[in-house]
Amino acid sequence: MTKSKEKIDTADDFKKYKIIFGIILAAEAITSFLILNALAKLNLLQTWQYLLVVLLFGGIFLLNLYKLIISKRASRASKIICIVSAIFFTIAGAFGYKYARQTIDFVENVTGSRYETQIYQVRVLKSSSYKEVEQLARQHVGFLSTNPNLENTKHTLKSTVDYKDKNYAEIGSLIAAIYDFDVAAVVLNQSYLDFLEESDNKFVEESEKIFEFEVRMDAPDNHQTVDVATEPFILYISGSDSRGDITETARSDVNILAVINPKTFKILLVSIPRDYYVQLHGTTGTKDKLTHAGVYGIDMSKNTIQDLLDIKINYTIKVGFNTLLKVVDAVDGVDIDSDTAFKRGDCNFIEGKQHLNSECALAYARERYTYSSGDRHRGQNQQQILTALIHKVSDPHYLVRYPKILETAQDSFETSLTFDEITSFARYQLSELRSWQVESVSLDGTGAMLPTYSMGAQPLYVMQPNAKTVSDAQKKIAEYLKES
Repeated sequence: MTKSKEKIDTADDFKKYKIIFGIILAAEAITSFLILNALAKLNLLQTWQYLLVVLLFGGIFLLNLYKLIISKRASRASKIICIVSAIFFTIAGAFGYKYARQTIDFVENVTGSRYETQIYQVRVLKSSSYKEVEQLARQHVGFLSTNPNLENTKHTLKSTVDYKDKNYAEIGSLIAAIYDFDVAAVVLNQSYLDFLEESDNKFVEESEKIFEFEVRMDAPDNHQTVDVATEPFILYISGSDSRGDITETARSDVNILAVINPKTFKILLVSIPRDYYVQLHGTTGTKDKLTHAGVYGIDMSKNTIQDLLDIKINYTIKVGFNTLLKVVDAVDGVDIDSDTAFKRGDCNFIEGKQHLNSECALAYARERYTYSSGDRHRGQNQQQILTALIHKVSDPHYLVRYPKILETAQDSFETSLTFDEITSFARYQLSELRSWQVESVSLDGTGAMLPTYSMGAQPLYVMQPNAKTVSDAQKKIAEYLKES
């Protein structure tokens, strides 16, 4: 038998497999299209890199198509090679598409925050006869006049019951009004109830909720945008203590500025104590704890910090800190260096370096009573956790775990960065493949018992800022923004 005759016979033998070949090639074509489309959407590759990927997937597919379907004289060995390559590129395309699609969904979910929500409760005294919100029709209901979202709050409740409103300048007079029967009920933001519990006020246990409603606030569009791939920028990280959705306003228990310089691959973390006694942006008179600013929205926190440090914050990121720390488990825990030995629950912290899971990382990030410096030291612990996470998630060894990491963090983030800004920043980092240097500083102060804007005349623990640490932080921030 001649060589040409052998090829014809081989081609005849493979005719009955053409349907199977067609199915394999169709799968390869579909997955190739999906991964190429997803990569184009992510825009993480340079143009020449993307073209190479297109040529690779497209060229292999056309070669396989020719050898398996079109050519009648292809050898058995070449067809087997084409089948193997088609299956390989189908699997590679499917996995690549899964990674890319999860990344796209994650970034789209956390970017471009357009609104925040506030949860309000209508509360009455347990001894009162009002048990349903409808019973408050034509009755007086008390509100705090310091609420920037007051009119929207009143209007939302009006859609449920036709009440009469009364305004009070501080929480103390509002609560006194219900005990004095000046109002039948009061309307309080969920976070204010946390304030009252924190200050051991008996109103929470002597009253009860008869109605709860949500008020939506549009997020203002006043960000100082820059080219994040080439210019230094400041990102405000607000760690919310909200137990609900990430869009809910709540106290900002973590307040960290990340000054990011993409050219020098340096990050400066500036921690500001939650109890820092500051003038809330747009208010006069009594100052307040920085943590209380979060109750009025992340923009209030951002603007207040801008006023404090005389800087411009480019972007914000709101983090559900309790949920975020689940990411710690997704990267096999983090390594920290504790300067104090202590125990919290099932977590035993030794003095020195140690490995933490998410439960102990959360305990470490929240601890303040062990330390003489209290909240100042807690800020340093939080910086340690964030720094360890930055190093872990930027390690190429954890690339295969990105789907799990993204899934875990899906509901823990909300940022004013846009989809294009995040992908532009990531594309630049991928092209450079350099590790980040992280430096941390903390603001300091002196503890005191003083009245606050949110809670009125009732003294609360606050931290009066140390002017030198504020000035030092300003200088350090300026250095990072100028470096190139």
